[in-house]
Amino acid sequence: MHSLYQALMFQHARQLTPVRCAEQTIAQLHRYFEDVVLENGLAALIVESLPHKPERAARGLERVAEVARAARHAFFFVAPDDALHKWPLPSVEGERQPVLLPRIAPGGAREHFILIAEARFSALLVTSLDAQADDEADPFTEHEVIWTFEPDIVYSALEYLMARVTAERFAQTKEFAAAVRCCMPKTTSLHLTVSVTTKLARLLQEQAAREVAVNRIASAIRSTLELPSILQTTVNEVGRALGARACALRIEGDAEQDPMTKCYARDGAQTEAEQAFSCAQLDACHTRLVAQLQEHQADERKTFVLCEEDRDGRTAYAPLVYQENYMGVLLVRTDDARRVWQQSERLLLRTVADQVALAVSHAWLFAQIQRQALTDALTGCFNRRAFDLQLERDLSLATRMRQPVSLIMLDIDHFKRVNDTHGHDAGDAALRFLADVLRAELRNVDTAARYGGEEFAIILPQADLDGALIVAERLRSRLEQTDVPGIGCITASFGLASFPQHASAPAPLVTLADRALYEAKAAGRNRICVPPPPLNLPTDMLDEAAPLSSVATERPASLLE
Repeated sequence: MHSLYQALMFQHARQLTPVRCAEQTIAQLHRYFEDVVLENGLAALIVESLPHKPERAARGLERVAEVARAARHAFFFVAPDDALHKWPLPSVEGERQPVLLPRIAPGGAREHFILIAEARFSALLVTSLDAQADDEADPFTEHEVIWTFEPDIVYSALEYLMARVTAERFAQTKEFAAAVRCCMPKTTSLHLTVSVTTKLARLLQEQAAREVAVNRIASAIRSTLELPSILQTTVNEVGRALGARACALRIEGDAEQDPMTKCYARDGAQTEAEQAFSCAQLDACHTRLVAQLQEHQADERKTFVLCEEDRDGRTAYAPLVYQENYMGVLLVRTDDARRVWQQSERLLLRTVADQVALAVSHAWLFAQIQRQALTDALTGCFNRRAFDLQLERDLSLATRMRQPVSLIMLDIDHFKRVNDTHGHDAGDAALRFLADVLRAELRNVDTAARYGGEEFAIILPQADLDGALIVAERLRSRLEQTDVPGIGCITASFGLASFPQHASAPAPLVTLADRALYEAKAAGRNRICVPPPPLNLPTDMLDEAAPLSSVATERPASLLE
């Protein structure tokens, strides 16, 4: 036997227009149709085919019982192993007990519909479900839905159901026929029709807004790995889709990055007080979620919530979790004390939180790969490739801003002797020690890179030659005065060159600094040398200070010499 959806589309194709809706929206549509009976006290015939659920929550069972009590006659088509068969539906005094009719494949295997029939009102909502689909399908999976308030179409549906009951459940035929006769729709109540139609229109509008929000967030995730942009798009879209007063999202960060917070406020009214309040709520949610996660890890029987409301009911939040790793929290806040967060809204939060958690994981992984590609594994300094890129950027910026940039090349003195005397592990320790000294002595804007072997390069933005000499002398002195465990004292030779005093492009600047380094080594090591500026450099780019041919800082010979 064909399903009810197929039968109606065959008979009334011109009168019915299918609409595609997500499963969560379909569930909400059914609730709206049930609300017509509950809110208006209709003593109507209700026939429902309910989704298959071997286990049902107490709230769902109570909803079925509430509809059965309100209706004059109630028939429910359910799967043979549905939880409703195990739970006795209460009978209503003076009326018959609601009837559970087992569904039989193929026509009714996964159908979902609700029919309401009363003398002054009729309504029908039918969903076309894939008979091969999983009962636990993605709640955002879309299906075709039709609904109508036309008595003739409802009458066609009743004829179909009568034939089906007669064929499948002959014992209930007389009861079902009697219920149909006493509740046959005759006229249409405009008031009730407008009421339910308004609710349907609002629900579909909300669904469309949420789908647009999810699509825009997904598009932002696909188009970039820049977390600030993704997070701001997320809070903007979620806040607008849910009509929230505020929306906030915090990523707790990893070993390499600080926590990141993005906020949204309705109409853009994001005041400092509003943002501070959102941050305080994020802190509270974070503390609660971390405690729950720790309890869940200690005892897997304790669940870790995927979406929860705050104690005041005005805030709903969802954790960002990827592969059981907690990453942050997404929350929305309303200023309506009577608002109840719908299941579809909580599902939107959870779905977006899962999307963002995956995006954050990918961004972190990409950043880690980038760091590995541009970082020397032994010392943690930038490698040669990263140095070349950074020098190009710094010189380009300095040219536009007409600011100096200095370059220091340094080389550990007699490094081969360290390896030959103490072993390569000691040589590696000396390189790591030098890298630690550079990180401790340089500014955040400076760049230290391992140029090759035991040679390092330092880029000093906004530093002229005099400033670079001060930095180089500070580094040279610290190295000379500090013992490396297992090795003793090490020294280094330094070569300096400055833009625009010595060169106006990266390659000649590196060449001049490298030549000055070798002059320092040839002059006895443990010293600093500077090349003279080229004579063909434009005079307006020369530094006002007198040109230096070389600078040699005499110190006692290294202990390794």
